[in-house]
Amino acid sequence: MKRRLTVLLPVDPYLLDHHFEGKAVLPAVESLILLARIVRKHNPGAGLGHQTDALFPRLLVIDQEAEVMDLQVQLEESPAGIKASLWSSMKIRNSTMSRRLEHASVTFAHDDVSMQEAKPFHEATAPAGGCINIACAVIYRELISFGPSYQNITGDLAVCADGALACIAGGAGKADDTILGSPFVLDAAMHAACVWGQRFVGIVPFPTGIGRRIIHKRTKKDKTYLARVAPARVDAEELFFDVWIFEPDGVLCESITGLHMRDITQGRMSPPGWVGEGTWRRS
Repeated sequence: MKRRLTVLLPVDPYLLDHHFEGKAVLPAVESLILLARIVRKHNPGAGLGHQTDALFPRLLVIDQEAEVMDLQVQLEESPAGIKASLWSSMKIRNSTMSRRLEHASVTFAHDDVSMQEAKPFHEATAPAGGCINIACAVIYRELISFGPSYQNITGDLAVCADGALACIAGGAGKADDTILGSPFVLDAAMHAACVWGQRFVGIVPFPTGIGRRIIHKRTKKDKTYLARVAPARVDAEELFFDVWIFEPDGVLCESITGLHMRDITQGRMSPPGWVGEGTWRRS
């Protein structure tokens, strides 16, 4: 049985730092938190730490003049779990009618998966040779132009053919880290994957899906983490990564298989020439 619910999204100022082509857009990680919150409200016993088949088919543009946005969440329960999807309504031009647009969906699986095969910490923190180190200031000035709230890779990002290694700050502000952990940590891991795509594929990829995400320990806004991003399948248009997020002492917090990223701009955005060449910026 499907249930459709109206929900309100507070337009907190930190969300406006996440923008695309001049417009503030809701981060994929925030859409997952919003959906998890609704599932928890209407199904208090539901597990949230095992997520499958997440899709982000369309960006949700944030109304920067509004205090809240009216959205809809659809819930559907099956033997596999609870599928939740996020929708908005858009008026059809020159008409009194509107159409529904889907922005995100995910299944919160019923089975409790406590462990998933993960790259050992000592291997995750020692990527293969041939790495370049790109300073975080350069990343957020020239490769990923988000505002301060979403600049959470710290220090240098190590990037080589077999992946990337990032030090990540847990972030700050009003973001909710009690449901699925800090949204800023996984978001910054996606930044590392984006930089990898810019260097080795020559595109600016954005997250469009996650095959499976397991939260072993919720990340927190006031802590720091290490993220290892490894390409699993790559072609000219679609990139798939595996991601592991650790505490500095090696405790595994999240494991993600099938982080799906692609160029959603149809070539309107392209990496700067230096990132794919033999020279790079240090500061």
